[in-house]
Amino acid sequence: MWKVPDNRFIPLDCPVAGYEKGVPGVQGSAPIFIIRARIKGGIHPGKWVYGNSAYVPWGGTEYTVTEFEIYTGPVKWVPVKGKNIPLDALVGGQEEDGRRLYIARAKFEQGLFTGKAGSHLAKGCSVSYKGKEHDIDEYEVLVQA
Repeated sequence: MWKVPDNRFIPLDCPVAGYEKGVPGVQGSAPIFIIRARIKGGIHPGKWVYGNSAYVPWGGTEYTVTEFEIYTGPVKWVPVKGKNIPLDALVGGQEEDGRRLYIARAKFEQGLFTGKAGSHLAKGCSVSYKGKEHDIDEYEVLVQA
């Protein structure tokens, strides 16, 4: 379900989970893939913007990561409002203290961004964009297909 990509190729079985408009060097919208990376003692879901870099939201900041895993499983998204995480949501990581983090995506400014969800997060979901972490209360969570 998770693979470590090399620097040249995207695994053929990883689903496109979102997009970002206005990525330098990319005409139109750049596809976004689901990733997770070790940061600040935990494993946090985030995004890999094709033609750019991989990012993880944490502590109000958007962190660029160079070592990460990319999701290669099936996708089924369900809408969520607030902190009501579905029971069948896929766990994508955890905080340093063990609290679970789920795979989420949300519409925000220039696209549809993947990020993380958790009942302990400020509004339930956070995504990263332009160097910052953004809290969102209407989003989708990846559930078992």
